[in-house]
Amino acid sequence: MKINAKAKFILNILALLLIFGIMFYLIKNSLSDILAELKETTIIVLVGVVFLGIAYQFFEGWSIRSIVTGFSKKFRIFDGMLTAFYVAFYRVITFGMGTLISEINFYNRKGLKVSQGMGVAALHMIMYKGAILTYAIFALIIQFSLFYEHAPKMIPLILLGMVMTGVIISFFLVISISLKLQVGFVMLCHRFLKTKKMRDFVDRCNIQIYSLRETVSSVLKDRTALVKIYLLNLLKLSMWYLIPYVCLVDNHPDIDFLLVFSLISFTLVLAGVLPSPAGIGAFEFVYLFLFSPLVGTVDAVSSMLLYRFASYVLPFLLGFVGVLVDRKNAISNELEELKAERSE
Repeated sequence: MKINAKAKFILNILALLLIFGIMFYLIKNSLSDILAELKETTIIVLVGVVFLGIAYQFFEGWSIRSIVTGFSKKFRIFDGMLTAFYVAFYRVITFGMGTLISEINFYNRKGLKVSQGMGVAALHMIMYKGAILTYAIFALIIQFSLFYEHAPKMIPLILLGMVMTGVIISFFLVISISLKLQVGFVMLCHRFLKTKKMRDFVDRCNIQIYSLRETVSSVLKDRTALVKIYLLNLLKLSMWYLIPYVCLVDNHPDIDFLLVFSLISFTLVLAGVLPSPAGIGAFEFVYLFLFSPLVGTVDAVSSMLLYRFASYVLPFLLGFVGVLVDRKNAISNELEELKAERSE
């Protein structure tokens, strides 16, 4: 059914009001502690945190552009950064449920097919998780003797986090490139689904899955590009991993840089596989658990809030600006359509 200009205009206004409502709720509740911490932060530390947060987004955009470039030569690093901003925004306002859809939708708006967008998103996730796993392995090697002496029970937990991260990477690879899995999916569906309508739906899904497999396989064949994307993911994560040290070194000038770098790498690998205990986020729980014995609870909480600002709030706010611009343009176009309809 075709939606007329007036209906689209009303829907965009309602969507805009909904976005502002969610923004107000988040700032008042979820983000209030982070924003309060910014007021107490010295300008030097704040500039350092913001710089590292933006640097992460730059390398993230470069990484995404390197994956997409096989399908669209017009896709720029800035477009990759916009992708990250949009995904961060919709991740927050949909409470995580719209993350993948928003990423694929952005690629689709840039001219990629849905299957290509799914392939890019899958490879994006694989490379990100691979970089997290790489840092965690090196960190454990470097800090093994320290953990073995002071916290031996943490070693099996860290190893479990690494194994689970490896399982996640393997799962994404298998569903993206396995022909046997695709054939098995179709055979299973056709065995239990007897109606023509359902089988047609499965066949349409199968075409998308086939295109997804072809998309990921084509990217994986370019070894040079893969190494570049992998290194960019290591580089982008290093920007985030520097943030706790920047936040803590002022009050703890003797703090060990490699230890802080290792602890944040363990935090990321564990937070990605642990459930959220007692209503607190998995990342926050692991971060405070690892950093509090080192710098005390107050400084651990302070550095955690600044880390969340750079990795969570900053891209969300930048995404919010992008969405506002999109909505403004959409509403302006619909107003022009309304004027054109009335003049006819």
